[in-house]
Amino acid sequence: MLDWDSLRYFSAFAREGSLAAAARYLGVEHATVVRRIAALEASLNMNRI
Repeated sequence: MLDWDSLRYFSAFAREGSLAAAARYLGVEHATVVRRIAALEASLNMNRI
């Protein structure tokens, strides 16, 4: 099942161009952005290369 909140974090990352910029935009720590993107990948059954 798609986690829409995690998708919002990925969208901010894609739009802002870096984890740090996405974190600033969202008002969270960069580790939170990393965790949410990892959760999104897991929910989509994506494997890291």
